[in-house]
Amino acid sequence: MPTLGLLEADVLYDDLIDDYQSYGTMLAELLCRLNPALTCQFYDIHNGELPAPGSCDAYLVTGSKTGVYDEDSWLAPLAQWIEQAFTRGERLLGICFGHQMLAHSLGGHAANSPKGWGVGHHTTVVQQRPLWLNDDTEAFQLIYSHRDQVESLPPGAHCLAGSEFCPLAAWYLSDQVLSFQGHPEFTAEYFTRLLERRREDVGNTLLDQALESIHQPNDSERIARWMLEFIQLPKR
Repeated sequence: MPTLGLLEADVLYDDLIDDYQSYGTMLAELLCRLNPALTCQFYDIHNGELPAPGSCDAYLVTGSKTGVYDEDSWLAPLAQWIEQAFTRGERLLGICFGHQMLAHSLGGHAANSPKGWGVGHHTTVVQQRPLWLNDDTEAFQLIYSHRDQVESLPPGAHCLAGSEFCPLAAWYLSDQVLSFQGHPEFTAEYFTRLLERRREDVGNTLLDQALESIHQPNDSERIARWMLEFIQLPKR
């Protein structure tokens, strides 16, 4: 059975922990609901807990309040681990911060975007698709919550999907890296509870528009199936 290592890049706000536990937990619940055979291993990377080589079939770096350009002590070891894991041929996934950190660590660039916050239900158009992906959809919808963006991709990487606001909203590198800016693990309830505390920063008009958008259907399960397909690809 496949094993996914979940690299926890954040600790939820105190009032959210009891209901949601962590980003890794939310992702594990989504993925395991679609594939009960999946086993998840959690790593507290804030405290220096990083996977040993070959301990999982794939590894996913979660979202975070932290930016890739910040100076938190755990960021440099994570970047080094990503570089070494990639060199070893390990399979890597990223969501939001993880999406940015993978790009930033492997030769691309992520930064605080002058476009400001991207929040709510957004559509991205598929630009290119990996050979292994068995889905011909032309676009997908996810809930987004980010101020930072990937500005350039690592060598050899391709844009999977993008929009005018976020041109590099998803990317891949062969059968080794798969990465999304959007949050397939977010529910409308979680988004509301998280973003209401950021109303002053996001702005009333933008946040109210986002809150109106998030109750429509999205493609979280489609993207989760893509991730599962990627995790279960045959080893090289």
